[in-house]
Parts: sequence; C-alpha cells; structure tokens
Amino acid sequence: MKNISEEGEDKSGPLKSNSSPLSDRLLATTDKVKEKISDFDTDGAMDAILAAPRRLKKELRKMTFFSSLTRFPAPTVAICILFTMFFLFHSGILDKWTGTASINVNGDLEVYLPDDSRVKDDISTIEEDWTTNAMIIYVESENQAVTNVEILKQFDLIERQLNKVVSDGGDEDGIIYILSISTVVKEVNSSAPRVAKAFFSNAFDENLSQQINNQIDDLGDTLGGYSIPDDQNRVNQIIGELPPNAKDKLYRDVGSGALETLGYPNRGVIVVGVVDSGFVATEIPEVCKTGGQRQSEAYTDIITYTECWIEQTSLENNWNKDTSDCQDTNDGQNTTGPECLGLTMTLTGPVPITNSVTKYSFVLFWQIFPLAIVAVAFGLFLFHSDLIQTGRVRVIQGIKVIIISGLPTLCSVWWTLGIIGYLDYEVTMTVIIVGPILLALGVSYGLHITNRYAEESGTPEDKMAIALQSTGKAVLLSAITTVIGFISLVSTPMAPIKTVGIALAGGIVIVYMLTMVMVPNLTMLLDLKKPSHPPPKIIEFIVEKPISWPKITLSFFIILMLISSVWARPLVEENIDLLDMAPEGQPPILKMKQYSDEFNAGQIGMLLVDGAISGDRDDDTTENDDPFSKLQDIETLENKSDSVDKTNAVSIVFLMKSVGVSVSVSGELFLPFCDIAGGTAGEVCYVIFDREQEQDATFWKVLNTFNTDDDGNKRVQIFLLDVFYASLTQETRQLFINDTFQRSLIYIDMPFMNVQDTQEAVDEVNKAAERNYPGGITSSPLIGVAAVTIAVNELIVGSQWTSLGFALIATLFTLAIVFRDPKYAFLTTLPVVFTVAMQWLVMQQMEVTLSLVTVMIGSILVGVGIDFSIHIANRVREQGGTIEAVREACTTTGMSLIEAVVVTCAGLATAFFIPIPALKPFVKVIIILLIVAASSALLLLPAIFTFLIQSGVGLVGGSATMIRTAKLIAKGEDEEVVLASSTHRIDHDSW
Repeated sequence: MKNISEEGEDKSGPLKSNSSPLSDRLLATTDKVKEKISDFDTDGAMDAILAAPRRLKKELRKMTFFSSLTRFPAPTVAICILFTMFFLFHSGILDKWTGTASINVNGDLEVYLPDDSRVKDDISTIEEDWTTNAMIIYVESENQAVTNVEILKQFDLIERQLNKVVSDGGDEDGIIYILSISTVVKEVNSSAPRVAKAFFSNAFDENLSQQINNQIDDLGDTLGGYSIPDDQNRVNQIIGELPPNAKDKLYRDVGSGALETLGYPNRGVIVVGVVDSGFVATEIPEVCKTGGQRQSEAYTDIITYTECWIEQTSLENNWNKDTSDCQDTNDGQNTTGPECLGLTMTLTGPVPITNSVTKYSFVLFWQIFPLAIVAVAFGLFLFHSDLIQTGRVRVIQGIKVIIISGLPTLCSVWWTLGIIGYLDYEVTMTVIIVGPILLALGVSYGLHITNRYAEESGTPEDKMAIALQSTGKAVLLSAITTVIGFISLVSTPMAPIKTVGIALAGGIVIVYMLTMVMVPNLTMLLDLKKPSHPPPKIIEFIVEKPISWPKITLSFFIILMLISSVWARPLVEENIDLLDMAPEGQPPILKMKQYSDEFNAGQIGMLLVDGAISGDRDDDTTENDDPFSKLQDIETLENKSDSVDKTNAVSIVFLMKSVGVSVSVSGELFLPFCDIAGGTAGEVCYVIFDREQEQDATFWKVLNTFNTDDDGNKRVQIFLLDVFYASLTQETRQLFINDTFQRSLIYIDMPFMNVQDTQEAVDEVNKAAERNYPGGITSSPLIGVAAVTIAVNELIVGSQWTSLGFALIATLFTLAIVFRDPKYAFLTTLPVVFTVAMQWLVMQQMEVTLSLVTVMIGSILVGVGIDFSIHIANRVREQGGTIEAVREACTTTGMSLIEAVVVTCAGLATAFFIPIPALKPFVKVIIILLIVAASSALLLLPAIFTFLIQSGVGLVGGSATMIRTAKLIAKGEDEEVVLASSTHRIDHDSW
C-alpha cells in the first residue's frame, strides 16, 4: 500500500506542479469572495438604500443656482467657446476672405423712413413706372472736349457694351436706360428716319405705310443712324440745339487747376438706370477673367460688371497711362508708343454708394476691431497688474484678469453680431457701433465679480459663491438699467435706429449671461489671487470737495446744465450727410463728392407730373384734347425748378427742343404722299418733307407754330406729338413718360448740401409744384434723395426727445422698484440727467451736428451713465445713508469708476480708425460725455446726498437703516444676514 501510495504521489506530483499557479489564484479568489460574503452587513446595506433619497435631497438643497454655475468649470467654458465659434462664422469677421456678406447691411437712406411715410409712398408711386436705381459713370477728359467725336465714340463703346439690347427694360442686360450727351446725339442723329416712318405709320394704312417704311429702310444711314456721326459739324449742330439745362446736366466745363474754365467741356456723365435684382451676365471682359472672387462677382454684380467693361475699354483704347500702355505727350516730348486720350471714367451714383456701404462697412470694422481688443486689454492690464498701485508689475495676474473679464465680453460681441447675421436681420451702417460699445462696457461686469472674489477667503468654490451672491444682483441691476437705456431707441420711428437699440440691448443681455456663466468658471480655473489696495489719496481729496462744499458744487453743476440746455441746445444743428455714412476712400464716394461740387448734382430727385401729354380729340374725354398745353405747363414748372439756386431740371420738353422735325432727304421721294394724305396729315407731311421749310425747326418750334385755338391746329399738334413720341427709342421715351402718356417725370438734381440749404431748395421746388397751371397738370412734391433727407431730418429731432424721455422714465421706474424708494431712485438718476443735458454744450463746442448717429447719444448715455451712479448710491444705501457713508462709498468706488471710464473710452476710441466720417463725431462726443457721467456720479451725487443730509432730509429710513448703520446686515430684511463680527472685512474695492 505504501508503494502504491508513493507511486500515486509520484504520478500526481508532476501534474500538480504544472497547474499550481492557476489553481492558487482560483482558490485565493474563492476565499476572498467567501470572506466578503461572510462580512457583508446586510442590515447596513438596506439602511443605505433606504437613506439614498434623503441624502440626494440634501445634496440638491446644498446645490444653489450659483454653485451650479461652477459645478463643471472646464466643460462650461468649452461649450461657450464652441457656440462662439458657430456665431463667429456669421458675424462678418470672415467676409474679407469668403467674399460674401454675412451681415445684411442696407445703405439706402430710404430705410430710415417709417412705413407710413408720405415720402416713402411717393417713391413707391414712382417705382410703379420707373426705376430709382441709378449709376453714374463720371467722365473726365483732360486733353479735349467731351463733345468731340473721338471722345463721344468712347462714350458709345461703353454704352454699347453695357446696354447690349436697347429698350428691353433691362430683361436681357440689366440696363433699363442710359442718358448721356452721347445717347442724346445718337437719338437726335437717328431721329429723321424714325420721324419719317412714324409719320407714314400714323398717316396711312398698314400696307401702304409698310411699303414706304421699307423704302426708308433701304436708304440705310443716309437719313442718319443710331451712332455718333463722324462729322464734328453735325455733332456740334445737334449739341447746339440743346437747351442750357440739358447741357448742364450732361456735361460741364469745370476748368483745371487755377483755371476756372478751359473753353471746352471737360467733364461728362453717363446716367445708367439698372434693374433692382436678377442681373446675370452671359459674357464678361477679359480683364476680369482672372479667377477668384472678382470674376464670380462680374457675372452676378452689375457694379463689378460695369467696372470691368470700363477697365477693358480703357485698356484697349489707350485712355490713360494708368490703365494702358499709352504715353502722355503734353510735355512736347517725342514718344514711340500710342498717345493717351487723357480720358478717365469712374463709377459712382446711388447704387455704387449703397454697395460700398453694404460691402465694406463691416469689412472695415473687423479690420479695426483687433485694435479695440488690444486697447481694452491694455486698460485691464494697466489697472490689474498692480503697476499703478505698487509700481511693480504682476504680469500673470494682469493676464488672468484680461482673460477672465475680456474673453466673455469678446464672445458676447461675436454672439450678438453672429445672431444678427444668422437671422439675416436687415441693419444699416450704424449697427457698427454695437461692437465697440459692448466690448467697452462688458468688461466691467466681469470685473465686479473678480474683484469681490479676490476680497474673500476660503476655497475657490466658497469665494465664488459669496462673490456671486453679493455682486450678482448689482450686476443684474446694472444690466437691466443699461438695457432700458438702449431699448429706448425702439421708441423712435426710424427702423435702423430701432435695430441698433435692439442689438445693443440684446448684446447687453448676452454679455450678462456669458459673464455669469464664464467669469466664475474662468476665475476658478485660473485661480485668481489678487491683493487689495487702498484708494489713492487723490481720490479721497477729490471726493472730499463736494462733501465739504455741497452748495457750491450744486450751483456749479446747475449753471453748466442751464448753459447747455438754454444757450447751447438751439445752436446745435441737425444735418444728414449720406456720403458721411459711407466708407472713406472708396472711389464711388470720392467721385460722388467731386460730381456734387462740379455739376451741382448728386441728390437725384423727381417731380411726378399728372396730365395727358398725348391727345385724341375724337374720344369721349376732354382731358386729352389739348396735350400741348400740358407740355407748356411742364416747361414752365421745369424752368421754375431749374431757376432755383444749385438746382437743375430736365423733362421730355428738352428732347422736343432738340429733335428736328424736318427730314433731310430729297422731296421728290416723299412729297407726293403729302397730297395723298391730305388734311392734317398732309399739312404735317409738308412740314416734315418739304426742304423749302425751315431746316432747323425742332418739334417744339413747330408745335408752338400751330398753337392756336383752331381745332385743325390742335389736331396737327396731336399728330406731331404722335410722330415725335414714335420717333424716339422706347428706352429714351420711357425715361420721361409712362406707357399711358398720363404721367411724366421732371428730373431734379441738387448737390449734396447741408440740411438747411437743402430744405430751402426743396421748399422752392415744392412751391413751384404746388401752383395751379392753366393746362391742368398737377405735380407731386419733390421725390428723391433730398426729400428723404428732409423727412429723416425731421424725424431725428422728435426721435431724440422720444427715446430720451422713455429711457429716463423707465430707468427711474426700475430703480424705484429695486430700491423700494422713488425719492432715492430720483436722486440716483440726477447725475445722468445732468450728463444728458451736457450733450448739447459738448456738441456745440465741438461743432458736431445732430445726425443719424449722434441722435442716439442721449439714450446710450442713460444706459451707460446710470451704472456709475448705481454703484455709489447702492453702497451709500447699504452703509446707512450718512455723510460718512457717502464719503466711504465715493472713496472706495471712485477708483473703480475711473478704471471703468478709462477702459470704456479706450475701447470706444479705436472706432476713430473706422474710416466712416459719421462715426467720428459720435465717438468723440460719447467719450467726453462718459467722462462727464463718471465725474457727475463722483462729484454731483455726493453733493446732492450731503446737501439733503445737512438739510435734515434723510436718504433712507426705517429700522433697516439703523441695522445697516450698526453694520449688522448688509442687505434688505428679506436677504441673508452677514454678522459684523465676520472674520474678513474689506472696506474698499479690490482694484
């Protein structure tokens, strides 16, 4: 047995040895499980399960709104930045590289008119028959007259490239009409065959008239074609027939250098009426087939398309050495290359100017915006790196404050503009100010929280909870009052200003939201440790003066306010300059200013005349029995309008005075038909085809010849008018007359002037339009740019008072609710009232006019300036409303106000670099008034408080005041209690 046993052991020994590690682990694991099971406290586990809901409720009770904000710092910040990246793509910052406009900017002054405006309705009436979309090609000829054949043919080249299909209404080529000295010459030169054909079409039946018209067509250009004649004498003859007002509209001699005149016209214009939308080019010139953005725009943008053809034509025809390989020979030197014509054409006018505002405003803004970021960051670093306080620089501390306070604000700007872009909300150039204002104002919200965080002790979570609970409501109050100031702009009737108000108010809401979400988390992530410093002695010195001499201080401020309100306010002029609202340096803007000065034009306007100027004495109405009398009325109205200083007027009458009625062709060909026609037609036939008649007679002269009360002569006039209208190209006729011949236009040009001069000119034109005319025409008031300017200017004054009153009343009401004391709310608002009143003195002294941008200053000041007063008033109230409380509140808050003003002004000052002239006066005035607002809060408010206290009028009352004075609590009776024996007490801001 022993052997068997031993043998068994021997057999099993090696086997056990091979499986030992695995078996040991299994046994060990089994032992541990058994041990755990035996030690498991089933009663305790059951108790824990039953207690879980109670513990969860306890944790939820501990988790306040403020603590939940900082529960997950890094993910929260990351999510905010991700959303910012989304809105960034819609904010317009990338437009320069993408070539698309993210923000829907409308540069048309008309958008400032309310929907129920009469001026807007008049424009809509005009647009039923005519386009108000016009471009102007400004022509400068340095070596010869623009009326020379050689130069006129360059006009013709451009016109034919653009207006490929004449009289198509813009359906094929996007061009509705073209008016220039070239088109007038071509129109008159080609009028003879059309006059002849028009006569026979009106005088004979269709078959006979068609046979005769075919014979006229066989003559080719013998009678004249739609082209520039090669004979300069013929051109001079045509131009010589033009009335002075037509010449002044189409070309001028403006001199050169010191010479007032050159003896020949060296400036001309090509007025181009274009479609509103839907332009698509089938062919573009070679100069624009370069690939990229310009080539794609040339196919869909009529402005780029026109510029390309100007450049191509200049290159191929040696206009000037800047655009081609020609050489100037004015210096008498011999040259081997072709000689330059000395010709330049530049595109300008309402459509290109509007395009410049639309296309470049935000591109220029985003180019300047980085400067605003740098300026605000520098201001923050200056005040929070301890450089001012100790003379030593804490670089890391300064950078942390920049990130904590600046990043949420920067995100807010992108959110605000990105939301506007994403929603495709239509805005105007004025919305540009939203960016600098939000950037400059937003950082202060974050600073309040970080400063309080730095004052506290304990864990980061505890410090942030205290900071949010103590300053969160103050920041919310500041945000609410600022929103009220901005949203008051909605009370104006002008949509673009409403948009600015909505954008600013919405932007402040976004700033507050991102501040409350991002600032606490960034502060904890960066673990900001910031020492506290006592206020500088200079602040204590300044604050002491109004407290020591309250009556003198109040008298000084009252006198200043009276001077501004009574003396300066009437001296502030209202003025709207459309060109000032466009980016500087853009060729359309520069050339429009030149065109305005040299042609006394630019503000395109129209008189809409109602009266039948085509007749029929055999129908049922008498209204069209004497159309020539209505044309005489139109001539009278045209002349009266043209006589107004710096005003030019033209109508269909100028063409009647230019187009010859007689046809220069052998009478043997057509005179036999005059006898066949007989009657009225025969009489007109001899006038047209008998070469013994006056050869230079125009339609207007002939119409006057037949201007008697005789029925036969009236019929001759009607027949002549039918011939005249049929002799014009449809495009030229429809430039002045609608399809029914019931309505016609008188085009009125004025230069860009100040509002007062524009008002005088508009009034004179309207007086002429309001007159009763013997022929029975009626005319609308002046319609167009000048009329819109006057209407918008009238809205500005009323809008200023409406928005300002709304802002002040709403702010006062809000403060009364928050403070639960209307009197205290009124006192807190007084420094803002003073600041608003001072805007007129500042504007008058700096010669700033009330414009579409500066009209918003008052409401913006209410929104911004009230913050300064709130911080001081709130602290005075918390500390008991005594003179010592006033002194301590102003001293401890003073440096924070200075910091806020410096940072805000630094951010706003960068807007000076945005090359839009209308913004510069606004920025200049708003910066000065922000300093005034802070000064009035720091000097006027303590003077008011001190005066009332010394007069026995308590600022605050009740038992809560005694408790606050005793420093038992710092808040209202329904708020948390903070014992005076707190281990950590700061009596000044951490700055």
